[in-house]
Amino acid sequence: MEEKIKIEHLLSDVKDYAEERMNLMILSVQEKTSKAVAGTASLIFVLVLTVFMLGFLSMAAAWFIGQWLNQPSLGFLIVGVFYFIAAIMLWSNREKWVGLPIMNAFLKNISDEED
Repeated sequence: MEEKIKIEHLLSDVKDYAEERMNLMILSVQEKTSKAVAGTASLIFVLVLTVFMLGFLSMAAAWFIGQWLNQPSLGFLIVGVFYFIAAIMLWSNREKWVGLPIMNAFLKNISDEED
């Protein structure tokens, strides 16, 4: 009879352990998901602000160059060529400059290591 009580107690402890382990896994997934969503939202916000800033700075630079050369259209052409060259460089190095940093940031975000 005493062995039966010990076994029932052991089974109860195993059941409690399994439930707590499941709760811990759920909390861990929720934490990682919330970090990923918050990181993505803040990244989108910063990217939108950066696009607006870059747009205004580009227009100002094009206008300044155009005024300096006394041909406004030439200023916009020079800025456009600059962006074309930058796009070619970015495309040719996209894996090293964009792919790997994004992958590393994502893996760091979901890893179990603390900062």
